[in-house]
Amino acid sequence: MYFWKSICLLALIASIQATQVKKCPKNSARKLEANEVTISNCPKNKCTLKRNTKVSIEMKVIPTRDFKELNNDISGILLDVPLPFPGIYGTSACPHIYDAAGENMVGCPLKANETYTYKNSFDILPIYPTVTLEIHCALGDGQGDAACFQIPARIK
Repeated sequence: MYFWKSICLLALIASIQATQVKKCPKNSARKLEANEVTISNCPKNKCTLKRNTKVSIEMKVIPTRDFKELNNDISGILLDVPLPFPGIYGTSACPHIYDAAGENMVGCPLKANETYTYKNSFDILPIYPTVTLEIHCALGDGQGDAACFQIPARIK
């Protein structure tokens, strides 16, 4: 009985820490599960990103093809208009690619069907307006994405 209670408690803790993610529209990257994405201060329903803080992100990446290079495509979508996050949008994601366990940095290239972990952090700048928006997070190259998800968020 104690064993099953422990299992249920661990599952509950994991579900609280996981961020509910949505598949990116018009994107061929595989859908990420909630347990494959962790964003600091982001409960399951909606992220609240506080200005003048740093947000960390960790996600599993399992590309469906080989990638020589990966770039960050992280933006806020407001009224269907993507607004790139300054300082991170368009930068190389390669320095933030780790092995599947997230322990050893491996960088690029990435091989098809191998599991990697992306770990990064970025500032929520004081100039960002207090708005409700959708966060779009993709890693890819000019031919497509290795990983992509979207989450509802609020900047405050």
